[in-house]
Amino acid sequence: MKSILFFAVLLLSAGIVHSQDLSTIDALFFDSQYDQVLTVIDAALKKTSDGNARAILQNKKAEALIRGGKFNDAEQQLKDISAQSQTAFQQAITQTNYGLLYLYQGRNDRSLEALQNALQNFEKDGKENSPEAAQAIAHLGNLYRSTGKYAQAEEQLTRALAIRQKFFKDNNEWIAASYNDLGLVYSATDPDKALTYYEKAQAIYETLHGKDHPKIALANTNTGFIYRQMELYGDAVNNFESALKTWEKIYAQPHPTKAFVLFSLGETYLKMGDKKAALGYYDRALAMYESAYGKKHPERASVWNAIGNLKLSEGNFNEALKDYQYALQANVRSFESDDLTVNPVLKDFYNGNTLLYSLLNKAQALESRYFGKTLKLPELELAVKTLQVADTLIDRLRQQITNETDKIALGAIANEIYANGVRMTHEIAQVALHKRPWRALSFYFAEKSKSAVLLEAISDVNAKSFAGIPAALLEEEKSLKAMIALTAQQLAQKPSEQEERYLRETAFNLNRSYENFTRQLETKFPEYFNLKYNTASPSIPELQARMDDHTAVLSYFTDDKNNHLYIFVVTKKHFSIVDHALPPSFDKYITGLRNSLYFNEINTYRRAAENLSALLIPDHLPHAVKDLVILPTGRLSIVPFETLLSGKVKREASFATLPYLLRQYSVRYEFSASLILQKSKTKSPAEASIFLCAPVVFDPKENLNELPGTESEVNEISQLFTTRHFRNAVYTRDKADEQLAKSDALKNFSYLHFATHGIVDEANPELSRIFLNATTNAEDGNLFTGEIYNLQLNANLVTLSACQTGLGKISQGEGVIGLSRALVYAGAKNIIVSFWSVADESTAELMKDFYGTMLENPGSTYSQNLRQAKLDLLKSERFKSPYYWAPFVLIGF
Repeated sequence: MKSILFFAVLLLSAGIVHSQDLSTIDALFFDSQYDQVLTVIDAALKKTSDGNARAILQNKKAEALIRGGKFNDAEQQLKDISAQSQTAFQQAITQTNYGLLYLYQGRNDRSLEALQNALQNFEKDGKENSPEAAQAIAHLGNLYRSTGKYAQAEEQLTRALAIRQKFFKDNNEWIAASYNDLGLVYSATDPDKALTYYEKAQAIYETLHGKDHPKIALANTNTGFIYRQMELYGDAVNNFESALKTWEKIYAQPHPTKAFVLFSLGETYLKMGDKKAALGYYDRALAMYESAYGKKHPERASVWNAIGNLKLSEGNFNEALKDYQYALQANVRSFESDDLTVNPVLKDFYNGNTLLYSLLNKAQALESRYFGKTLKLPELELAVKTLQVADTLIDRLRQQITNETDKIALGAIANEIYANGVRMTHEIAQVALHKRPWRALSFYFAEKSKSAVLLEAISDVNAKSFAGIPAALLEEEKSLKAMIALTAQQLAQKPSEQEERYLRETAFNLNRSYENFTRQLETKFPEYFNLKYNTASPSIPELQARMDDHTAVLSYFTDDKNNHLYIFVVTKKHFSIVDHALPPSFDKYITGLRNSLYFNEINTYRRAAENLSALLIPDHLPHAVKDLVILPTGRLSIVPFETLLSGKVKREASFATLPYLLRQYSVRYEFSASLILQKSKTKSPAEASIFLCAPVVFDPKENLNELPGTESEVNEISQLFTTRHFRNAVYTRDKADEQLAKSDALKNFSYLHFATHGIVDEANPELSRIFLNATTNAEDGNLFTGEIYNLQLNANLVTLSACQTGLGKISQGEGVIGLSRALVYAGAKNIIVSFWSVADESTAELMKDFYGTMLENPGSTYSQNLRQAKLDLLKSERFKSPYYWAPFVLIGF
């Protein structure tokens, strides 16, 4: 956790206070001479009778008290100001200072409330683009940063910089402050970019102040942090020590800024392997934080976590556990218990992310003590109870995040919690008298790690459907989301500097409007709020109730830290867990399998498939099972399981004769078990009807091959439906229009089929898209991911008969983020997508066969139909290679 090392000074309105006083106060603020600032302000107050001027000076005094670490005096000062009559603008400045005070004190919920109130008052007074508003926005950005919401922080701080650039020259304190703030954000996400911003800030500070100044100390501290990340430990130590000397000149008394540098030195010496020096610095930082903040503060919790980790690494389990308990006490206002069996109630914590790590650390220490010392089962049971508190906290934190990128980032931390939960509960199940509850809990933890953000988004959509929200409001939301998606897409296309500045301002305003809109919905429609967050993970009995005797669900979970694989095998009447140690070459086998299928290289395939099949396919599945539902994780999300092996391979075997899993089972995929139950609550059109779309020819600037086979593909599929008197609509060439694909007309079809090119952009998922045509200037012919998210589909099946549409960015804890995820969010119950590019002729054969089999056998499932179509290709002379049939997979239950 980084301390609050940003610096930005509240501006004074010229002409109200004597200009000499203004320049003196500003100069002292820039030099961090807060005691002298107070002296000058008190003198100015004695000779100032103007009410507005006095309010500004009093707010200035409150800020000086905050930055000087005198929080009680600052709070009293702000209470006195608030008791006076104030304009909306003055109230905004006071609220900004309240936000800063609470931010320093770690009271993040109150800081957020104060800063949001400040921004509303700035808007009320028409000053939302003023330097004072930029101050509040910057504080809000730093609040988001301190709580791990880096995407939201970047958005706020970029906006604050843009406002300041309108008022100040480039070589200005305020611009440097914004560069520094952005550097702090990027230090957690992009160290190289962070260093660039720190260097920009330092160049300004050196020009204005020379090299022996508090601002240079600030720059040294932040640069030292980056050097430590880059493992340049000597440079990091030099920077921290130089900064500490400067801060000690400025602050004679204990101060959080000095404490942060001491803590940073401790972290650096620990990286260097000098635990004794590290512990010495930790102890000094801890004492200084206590002198500055008192015993209750999240920064103290961070230090206690670090001390506990150090002691745990030395096998000192008992001392480490005490330290983690102290961390919990420091981070929760009402929690004082030294009893390790007691965990805090999650109602008045300061920093949720820090608390999450304290709970995780405590659980891991209990597990270590169990294996390393006691072998007493209650130790492991207490560890699991602690992880359950962490699980509840994750749900709470996710509700507080509005940006999807930040929600997904939380999933990476959450995944470590859930990996510990799976491992520990599985271990207890091995030795406990009553095994079933622990196995069920292990499955629960594994499922909580999968697609939680997608599930929450779908729950949000469903909640709006049942909460009685007027259609006009839903239409307003749809419009807002469409504009947000468009802006994100345009930003991802790397616009010019001027265009980017405009787009970022637009995105800032749109996101702010959407946050306000959502907040009002939750207030006006309480049922919406309750439904939105009422998403329980499925139990094994609930999942089994949705299954028949011929189906098995295979849910995969990898504990990457411990290189272990867990397979949860669920059938109608049985539930078991299979676990394996993962070999070092596991990822290599996945790459080898995919490449060998694509390039028809049988020797590489045989080696990869044999090893993966032994790991991934459980022995002794019930003979009655004919359908497999795969719930993958991580890179397994891009493996076509149908190509794994159900038996031994003869050396003389060819691709046409191999014992593929396909020969024994139909296979389908799903993001999570929770999504299986969620989809079961919605209904689709009862009649068989299909919408077919094939652009065939594409805009020359896209440099895409024509797809002549797709035209016959959709026409022949249409004929299959016509023969049976089912409604169908075919749109090819110019009629395959993007605007049509985004219209409400699609709601009325049970099947949607797009035969076209597609692109998945793993670096920028916003730019993933399928290609259509544009007949008006309102559209560009690209149906982007963000636009798909905003569709309102009601289809039983959506088929993307296109290239690589099943791929995407693999996100820890969320799975593949790409077109398939967008379609599920938009309302598709089942989808067919592809893992690689295939010739349109073989694809047309597969698709016609699939739909023909489906229509001929109304009682069959999509997975059975797709299996049969693949087997027919496998039997053919031209398309028997898995290159042709393996890439197409069905996602859905």
